Amino acid sequence: MNPVDLIAAALADGVELRLLNNGKLKALGDSAAIERWTGRLKEQKASIIESLKVGAGDTATSWGWLLHFPDRAPLPVLVVPHVTHAEILDQHPDAIAAEPYDPIQRHPIARMTGDEEQAIRAWLALIEETDPATIADVLNQCQQDADARDYFIGRAEAEVPIAS
Repeated sequence: MNPVDLIAAALADGVELRLLNNGKLKALGDSAAIERWTGRLKEQKASIIESLKVGAGDTATSWGWLLHFPDRAPLPVLVVPHVTHAEILDQHPDAIAAEPYDPIQRHPIARMTGDEEQAIRAWLALIEETDPATIADVLNQCQQDADARDYFIGRAEAEVPIAS
């Protein structure tokens, strides 16, 4: 079991794991549940600590996050613009952990056309996105990732009114 799944399973059994400021791991909860998990937690202590370090004051950002929940399978989430660990957990309060990941990208066969870029810019304007860095991030992602391009062009086609 990987450390994030172990953290989730322990939490589902009533054991909350926290990384203390001194770098030590602390288990909180029912003493009987803690006792059930002590052996497994000790076996993977180093990897659990590394998993919990992601986010504790972390300012690294990612556009791909794998969210972990106590009651269901992990969920991959893609966001534009990039967000920090704290921001992705704020957006998904039922998640117990999040780890950055790079999904396999389908690279576009052709460069993005001017019409495609114009459609994406029109959609961004429609949703009142005016931050130049965010707009550049979206356009850059669309140039490199066919799935991102398909997503944004699909949103533009569905939501931007056609000029007559």
